[in-house]
Amino acid sequence: MLQKVYRVYCRIEETIVGGCFVTIVSLTFLNALLRVFGRPIITADDICLLLFAWAALLGADVALRYSRLVGMDILVSKLPPKLQKFFQLIVYIVMIGAMILFMRSGFTLANKNWKRAFNSLPISYGYVTLSFPVCCCLMIFTSILKIVKVAGHFKDDHYNIKEDNPDLVGEEFTGLDPLDFSVEDSAGKKAAGEKP
Repeated sequence: MLQKVYRVYCRIEETIVGGCFVTIVSLTFLNALLRVFGRPIITADDICLLLFAWAALLGADVALRYSRLVGMDILVSKLPPKLQKFFQLIVYIVMIGAMILFMRSGFTLANKNWKRAFNSLPISYGYVTLSFPVCCCLMIFTSILKIVKVAGHFKDDHYNIKEDNPDLVGEEFTGLDPLDFSVEDSAGKKAAGEKP
């Protein structure tokens, strides 16, 4: 039951990110086109600013979930699997600590900006700055789930958190079958190295 709820939550978040991105691109293109005719959309820049803040930060949470945030493991990848997992746990704990600090500062900043208005929209600019602490909360939740997964598979040397994605999406899981260059001979045995 919880897995289904989590999958729905993931899908909603990804849909919001995709919707924001498509809206930004479409609105920017349409506004540029209408400027040629002297009829620009006055609110386009402010709408794009609002959507970009949420798309970028929600997208960071999606990237963290799929282990696609920027990282350097050139040294750690040479270590034994259990030591790699130990460092992964340390990194996630440090990330949670940093996100808590960012979240506290973000809510303070959003509160300060709440009375500030957009130039062309009748809403508070605080909705832009609120994206930062809210997405920090979501990234804390994602990091806790990562810690639980790594800790739960700590003794399994074949487990890799970077390949454990919620619904097997990513360049490793494009839906294509792996290439199989072996063919069966007349006796039904596979001859390796021969192309079909």
